[in-house]
This record gives sequence, structure tokens and C-alpha cells, in this order.
Amino acid sequence: MRLPIFLLAALPWAAPLGAQAAVRLSAGATYSSALIDDGVLSTKLRPAIAPTMALGVSYPTGKGPYRVLADVTYARSPLDVITSDNSGHDQLAAVATITTLVLAEGPVRGALRWQAGGGAVFYRPTERQGVFQDGAAHRWVIAGGLTWTRALTAAMDLLVTARVDAHNFTTDVLQARGYGEAQSVQRFGLLVGVNRRL
Repeated sequence: MRLPIFLLAALPWAAPLGAQAAVRLSAGATYSSALIDDGVLSTKLRPAIAPTMALGVSYPTGKGPYRVLADVTYARSPLDVITSDNSGHDQLAAVATITTLVLAEGPVRGALRWQAGGGAVFYRPTERQGVFQDGAAHRWVIAGGLTWTRALTAAMDLLVTARVDAHNFTTDVLQARGYGEAQSVQRFGLLVGVNRRL
């Protein structure tokens, strides 16, 4: 009889423990499509694959297994200038991106969960050159992804996140040079880290 009594006594604690706030720290890489794809000049400007760090705080909504995640991601890589006929390949100074997102998160199956939301991406060039002659730029972004977790300890999980986001890219320099339409940019990130329940 002691085991059933123990289980009944533990039931009031099951929901709060399953719905704790958590802090997430991850590292990985981000691939981006071209910031500029000039069909006339047959030239693309694209960030190289960027080492990436992410810090997030998640909190239960109180509505079943759903959570809200506030996430900040930092990535930095040089810009590749690529010609379509591969006749030239130059590299410009590095550009850092800081992405801030607010995401909803819910269950898919087992340890797999979906994410969806939006925020802003801030481009911070290390040098004022090319499309960043006027310095920093920012754009609104939408994002979605999947996360998978596996318990490491009673309070910590292994966390794997695959995420894609999309935004339109332009700068004042591009518009002054006659690029009237913004370029659609997609970024794909894969991150591995830890999730620490509070």
C-alpha cells in the first residue's frame, strides 16, 4: 500500500514540475541564402556559414504543454561575393547578426516539439563597406523550427534545435543604387545545447 499512497501524494507536484521555466544555451551554425542576387551582374552576396550562439528563456503558458520562448541568437561570418559562372570569389569583412525572437512552443510527439514566432534581425558589419556603407541595418523576421530534448540529469536536458527564419533584406545604399525590391532571405540553423530547468 505504501507505493500507491506515495504516488497519490506526488500527484499535486507533477504539474508544476512538468511546467517549470527553463534557461537554454546552445551553439551551432547558421546557413543563409543570398542577401543580394543580381541577375544583371551575375553576382551574389551571401554570408558564409556562421558559428552561432543562442540564449533563451522559456516559460509555461499554463495552457497544457505549451510554452513561450524568448530567444537571442548571435552569429558572425564574412560575406562571400560569388559570380554565377564561378569566375571569381571574393570575401568581404565579417558581419554579425543578432536575432531576437518570441516563439510559441508545443508538442509534436514524444521529445519533439514545434516552435513558431517572429522578431527582428540586426545586421552589424565590422566595416562600413558595400551594402553596409551606412552601417547597421535591421529587418523584421518570422521563424519556425523543431526542438528535441533528452534528460541528462534531474534538472538538465540535452537540447537539439533546427530552425528556419525568413526576412526581406535591403539597405539605404541598395535603394539609392536602384535596387527597388528587397531580397527574400532564408536562414537555416542547427544548434546543440543544454536546457536547465529552474
